[in-house]
Parts: sequence; C-alpha cells; structure tokens
Amino acid sequence: MTGASSSYLDAPTLVILVGGLVVALVCLVSGLNGRPPGRGTVTLTWVLQVAVVGYAGIYLGRQLTGAAPQGPTWELWAYLVTIVFLPGLALLWAREEPTRWSTFVLAVAAFTAAVMAARTAQIWAGVGMMPAGPAS
Repeated sequence: MTGASSSYLDAPTLVILVGGLVVALVCLVSGLNGRPPGRGTVTLTWVLQVAVVGYAGIYLGRQLTGAAPQGPTWELWAYLVTIVFLPGLALLWAREEPTRWSTFVLAVAAFTAAVMAARTAQIWAGVGMMPAGPAS
C-alpha cells in the first residue's frame, strides 16, 4: 500500500488527529485572548497526553503480537516517543511560566502531536514510502 489513500486513518489515529486539532484550536483562541493556561486548556492537554500514551501503547501491542510497520521501525518509534513527550513537556512549561505564551506552547504541542500521529499511521501503512529500486 503505497498510494495516497486515507485508509491508514484508523479510529485511534482519527481520535488523536481530531482531538489534537481541537485542543490546539482551543489553546490558540485562549492565547489570542491573552489568557494564561487555565483549567480548560490544561485539562484538555492532559486528556491529549493520556490519549497519546494509549496511542503509543496500541502500536507497542501491535508489534508485540507480531505485526510490523511497512515503513522503518526506527522512524515509527521516533514519532511515537516524540508525541508521548510533547504534551507533557508543554504542560511543564505552562506550569513554570503561566503566561499567554505558554498557552501558545500548549497549542503548538497539540497541533504537532496531531500531525505526528497521522504521520505515524502513514509509516505503519507504508504511505509515502519510496519504492526500493536498483542501486545507482
């Protein structure tokens, strides 16, 4: 499967993709209104953090049961480790510097996690991989 099909977007990926974009939008609007991280933005980011840990667990379970990604395993896990750390690090930043800029950091972390989750699914499905050709 190396086409541009969106069939790689399974339910867990869609949850992270849509959820991350919603969290990013809420945090962006809050930051544009000059608000520091509040109960709503922090709670949504925590929910995203829990979701991405579960998402990484799904991929770990797939590999432990014998399934393998169509793309490079190292790249898959580089993305997964990154998205697991992003919301948590943004939350630490928001706690240490509770300004409107921290709300933007939460937005960027959520957006990045959403996009990276979609890319993780592409790596798993082999979407966008260069076909192996003769060595030049």
